[in-house]
Amino acid sequence: MRASTRRTIWTVLAAVVLVGPVALTALRSESRPLPTALVAVGLVALIAMALTIVAPARLRTLTRAFGIDRIIASHRWLGVVAIGAALAHLVLVLVRSPQLINPFAASLSIQWGYLATAALVAVGLVAAWGRRSGRRYEVWARVHVLLAATAIVLAGLHVIWMGDLLADPVLRVVLSGLTLAFLAVLFLRWVWRPLFSRDGAYVVYGIREEGPSTATLVLAPVHLHRGLRFHAGQFVWLRLRRSVLGTEEHPFTIASSARVTGRLELTVRGSGDFSTTLASLPPGTRLWLDGPHGSFSAAPEAPGLVLVAGGVGITPMMSMLRTLADAGDARPHHLVVAQRPDEPLFEPELASLARRLDLHVTRTEGRRVDAALLDEALPARGRRRYDWFVCGSPSLLAGSLAAIEQLGVPAERVHTEQFGWSGAIPVARARRFSAR
Repeated sequence: MRASTRRTIWTVLAAVVLVGPVALTALRSESRPLPTALVAVGLVALIAMALTIVAPARLRTLTRAFGIDRIIASHRWLGVVAIGAALAHLVLVLVRSPQLINPFAASLSIQWGYLATAALVAVGLVAAWGRRSGRRYEVWARVHVLLAATAIVLAGLHVIWMGDLLADPVLRVVLSGLTLAFLAVLFLRWVWRPLFSRDGAYVVYGIREEGPSTATLVLAPVHLHRGLRFHAGQFVWLRLRRSVLGTEEHPFTIASSARVTGRLELTVRGSGDFSTTLASLPPGTRLWLDGPHGSFSAAPEAPGLVLVAGGVGITPMMSMLRTLADAGDARPHHLVVAQRPDEPLFEPELASLARRLDLHVTRTEGRRVDAALLDEALPARGRRRYDWFVCGSPSLLAGSLAAIEQLGVPAERVHTEQFGWSGAIPVARARRFSAR
């Protein structure tokens, strides 16, 4: 199924889940004592809250369709909708019943609602705080998840104690079904995969040095027939032990060929405690992967690829090129590499790949990636029809995208992936390949 088809299906499904119960509430308004607008706004807040939690739950078909960048953007906007609807619901409640302004004198159901709203606002504040550079991701993420879980539980208690929606038999069935689906997603994300799934169980087969601060982990599946199937350019989340909570995990792009299923390679730059630990793991060490995720993958119908990589951002490009070489691809491809002079990653292998593929490699040698450099490196003929992939730091992406636009390449042909700190959530355009 094409990614565009997947996106359409998921978008329609999300719209039905968000709007359907609200429309049903309006149609069956005669069976409830509370005003329709008040109930509808509260229901929007509750469903948007649930969708906000489901969006980043690492559903593979979802990340494959949209990519992590769109997923996280949707997560943030749904969070804004949930907070706005919750506050609007509170205002409508107070306009209708001003005496409820004192939560300590209100009923338990109203107190649950106040607490849910406070927790939801706290989620937003913590999210804004965590996006500031320098915040430790692990600490921020746990606080964020804890507050979100608190908000959704309190909101559920508010709905149950109020009893207005659940008194209607039709709405009770609809909301019960949505609740079961929501719990199933959470169980898959937080219980099944971390504790029981066999697909992501791997063992360290060996470690290959790529440079002074970069190494490649060669992994083998514990269960040989359960190795991950992935598309070149996708990534996995890696953890060193199985646990529901409290285990540190980080995203790493798969560097190996998608046609090789007996092993998996992750190239890691040692720039943090976690990545340094990975580079020193002894053979035989078990670890667990969650994936594959992401949509940074080449379309087979493109007449050729242009790959622009900065530093360790070359990792997804290596997966693409290795996959193309294993498939005997005959299309022309161009790789533009901006790397540190003291660490020319994969230089011998790129020379080998250039013999197996119609591949032209350009090293910037300190030059900025701009329109002049790309114009020199690429033939003018056909480059607007190529698929362009850019991966690197925020500065490399900014310069490269401006240059690609100057060359007249259509925006739909350009795909980006960013590494480096740009907030507390690692996403496809802001994913931390090296800050481990």
